[in-house]
Amino acid sequence: MFKSLSDIFRSDEFLPSSAVFPEIDKERLVKDLNLKDEGQKRGAVNQPEKNAETLDHIEMKTIARVEDLRRRGLENYETNRRVYSERLNKAVSARMLVETEANDSKAKFAEEVTKWKSMMVTPRERVQETFRWRNKFREINKLERPAKKVASLVSLIGLAFIMIVVESAGNAYLFAQKNTLGLLGGLMAAFLVSVGNVALSTMFGMATRLINCRGFWNLFKKLFGLVFFLSWVAFASVYNLGVAHFRDAVERIGEWREAGTAAIQTLLANPLSLYTMESYVLFLLGLFISIVSFLKGYNHSDPYPGYAKVAQDVIDARNEFIDNLEDSIENLAEHRNDAVDALRAANDEVHRNINDSVDALYGQKALQSNLSPFLEQCNIAANYLLSVYRDANKATRDEDAPKYFNKNYSFEVFEMPEADNIRRQEAEQQAKEVSVLVNKSIHEIFEVFDQAVKSHYEIDELEGTHIDRTARFSAPKVDHKLTVVPDAEQGNT
Repeated sequence: MFKSLSDIFRSDEFLPSSAVFPEIDKERLVKDLNLKDEGQKRGAVNQPEKNAETLDHIEMKTIARVEDLRRRGLENYETNRRVYSERLNKAVSARMLVETEANDSKAKFAEEVTKWKSMMVTPRERVQETFRWRNKFREINKLERPAKKVASLVSLIGLAFIMIVVESAGNAYLFAQKNTLGLLGGLMAAFLVSVGNVALSTMFGMATRLINCRGFWNLFKKLFGLVFFLSWVAFASVYNLGVAHFRDAVERIGEWREAGTAAIQTLLANPLSLYTMESYVLFLLGLFISIVSFLKGYNHSDPYPGYAKVAQDVIDARNEFIDNLEDSIENLAEHRNDAVDALRAANDEVHRNINDSVDALYGQKALQSNLSPFLEQCNIAANYLLSVYRDANKATRDEDAPKYFNKNYSFEVFEMPEADNIRRQEAEQQAKEVSVLVNKSIHEIFEVFDQAVKSHYEIDELEGTHIDRTARFSAPKVDHKLTVVPDAEQGNT
């Protein structure tokens, strides 16, 4: 739109105010015309004659040179004046263009609002659907409490790593004895034992949560949860007893391969009988780590299987709705600001061109105010050049100089064009209408933006849990007036 307005007011004939009136360099003209030499030559032969009453050819040539500059300045003045005058005539076209562009800007912004509302449909539906499913999940499984927040995977892995380090550090010394690699070999064996103990206990703990399922249709899940729990009890006992028996066998036999076979035999024959106190410590430490790992896996998420995910889906849907809403409002605000800036720029462009034209045509700026000084400068320049020529001429004359040498030359008076006040008033009125139109359009765009922002649903409204707090502070109105119903109407009712 700004380019279109510039094209309306643009003119290839326009000259900047500094170039309208050409500069008159008097000394250069003296040299170009060779006035001193010409004056001396003609004065030596007493030319022009003392009785002459008109300018000689040198003086006419001088006046013609200045008049050429004067004519060029007046032509530039008329050209610019015509351009400014045409700009005033184009004020109506500019207003119509601004009006068209304003309507187009409002239509485009309304289109962006429609797109924005369409983009919010999916996030809005996701909030409603996840919330309804969470409530249905609670109803089906008879849950009233909020879901426990799922621990991060980093915390789960971090605790498992700590458990492995603790158990490895505790078992390293116990496994180091009779190991050909010494403490390093004991640490490697303890690390492998700890990884198996912690990893499997954690997975058993996560799977045991199935035991919390409710309802007849979840009977098999409860059985699986019970099976996983009993499997963990058996695993924790047998695995850690086996490790302790293995340590005993290493202590007695010394050979690790043979100790493994002996450990299995003693575990099956007499599982609770250990050879050394260190082996009992090894068993208790492993059992403790297994219990901690099991509880961590069990409490990693909500004890009721699936409840944490359903609850997290609601939170994710809300966050997605908020993110989409913020991004959409931000984009919508950018479109609003672009439309407003374009309208304001158009308003400024119209006012600038019309005000410049009015100021130039009515004497408030350079065009009109520089005209009179330029015309006066032409008269001064002409008389200066004539005086140089005449002074040189009189200096070499034997006779008296013509009387007209003492007279100043003056160009014909330039009549200023009459001001067209009606056209000026019409242009100024159009500029005012443009301002009113732009301000109204900007106001409407802001109203559409505000209504669009206010029209979006709050999350609690989407979920059907909105509470209107204004109702708490407004007393209900009771009409105590009695309405008398005529008998005829009572019979009809």
